[in-house]
Amino acid sequence: MCSASPSSLFPEDLTVKPIVQALPAPSNINIPSDLLREILSRLGLKANIHASLVCKTWFQVAVSVRKLQPHPWLFYPLKGEANGDYILLDRQRSQAYKLNFPDLKGHGFSCSRDGWLLVSTNFPSYLVFFFNPFTREYIYLPEAAPTSGYCLTFTAAPTSSSCLVISLNDRSICSYIEIATWRPGETLWTTHRFENLLPGRRWKSCVFSNGVLYCLTTFSNIGIFDPSRATWNILPVEPCPAFFQVDLGRRVLMTEHEGDIFVMLTSRNKNPLMFKLNLKRNAWEEKRELGGLTVFASHPTSLTRAGLSVKERNRIYPSHNGHLGVYYSLGDGIISSRFPTSNYLSNRIAWVDPPHNNFNL
Repeated sequence: MCSASPSSLFPEDLTVKPIVQALPAPSNINIPSDLLREILSRLGLKANIHASLVCKTWFQVAVSVRKLQPHPWLFYPLKGEANGDYILLDRQRSQAYKLNFPDLKGHGFSCSRDGWLLVSTNFPSYLVFFFNPFTREYIYLPEAAPTSGYCLTFTAAPTSSSCLVISLNDRSICSYIEIATWRPGETLWTTHRFENLLPGRRWKSCVFSNGVLYCLTTFSNIGIFDPSRATWNILPVEPCPAFFQVDLGRRVLMTEHEGDIFVMLTSRNKNPLMFKLNLKRNAWEEKRELGGLTVFASHPTSLTRAGLSVKERNRIYPSHNGHLGVYYSLGDGIISSRFPTSNYLSNRIAWVDPPHNNFNL
């Protein structure tokens, strides 16, 4: 092992079927409506659905504040163009927008979150900047020392006070691990050095969840950086044999959903494998289905969604140059069509969250 009638919009694992119909709120439970709305608005989708089954009053309030994440859009360079032309694709509506961003030519994306992309380049100097393809905004970070690191991520939009950029430099042959952090408004990066507890291991992917950064090696080791305490630790996770298989075309991708950590082992020539990190047992568990979740996989960041349509559940949608409808169904092992051989999960192609408010392209 390495009621309320719930709408069909929600996956079975996120839907709790009550034994009896919802009853009026008991007279001894009297939570002010404003307070109840505030409490339920802070819940994730799964917890919101559970709370909606308490009674009719809770159901009405829970539905009114229930947050459904929109489908992510695909952002990629126009094939054959060398002048910075990009496509921003709304896959759900099959709408594509051609946009020009000359400053992005040749750059790779390191992370995607809240509609923003974190862009990095090593030539002519190591440069990191935020870019929003919807608003066309750029936010440049201070210059940093050159890095061979693979783990570069951020926790929230750069316009948010909770934004933190984290870079882990891959110095596998060194005696130390170097992690640099930056917050909006700072003029310099803050560097932390820790003892390298896994010399020779390469850090290949990362994801921010539960307030900490989870970093993964190709041998299934997990390192955790806690920015609030400035600490670095290695979880005692049992090795997973599937991670040791050599495949030059493999991409190792991480994603998370409400605190759960997932890893995908992907390849053009093999079906993807999905694993979930069991934090209680410190072990990897292979998943044959996703509990109704949908994963939009890309090399910069893989985005996870709950509550999509029935046909989209338990699927992995890989990023590539604009092909619509290509997916892998984890539940039944069906691939909709042959995955493309070019730009498959390239670091120049990313899924991005669309803005919640109106915008003009």
